[in-house]
Amino acid sequence: MDRPRPRFGQRRAHRKTEQAERYGSNFGSLLLFQGHSRLDTYAAVRTGDDKLATRAWQKFLDSDGYKESAPWATRELGGPLALVPGSEASWVSTNDTALYGLAAIENLALLGDRMP
Repeated sequence: MDRPRPRFGQRRAHRKTEQAERYGSNFGSLLLFQGHSRLDTYAAVRTGDDKLATRAWQKFLDSDGYKESAPWATRELGGPLALVPGSEASWVSTNDTALYGLAAIENLALLGDRMP
């Protein structure tokens, strides 16, 4: 039953021109590469494709989403901006955080020994 997932991971790996040529259109711009790097990871393990394994880590570490170069800082809030004084990290996205966490777990579990 898990056969479509490696194929989907491989298809996501195609460039936009290859996607359009093969499927009639490309998959768009909002592909959430970091979070979906886990699809490349899964496909790499199931198929033994070394290029997909390399791509999975490259997309996880250096594409959209969280990067080492992110601000990784919070700012204090109080007064009329918050009911209770505290801090916020306005650059944090709940969706990016969820996708990052899932990808980190799967990538490390399946390809942790190949992390650059």
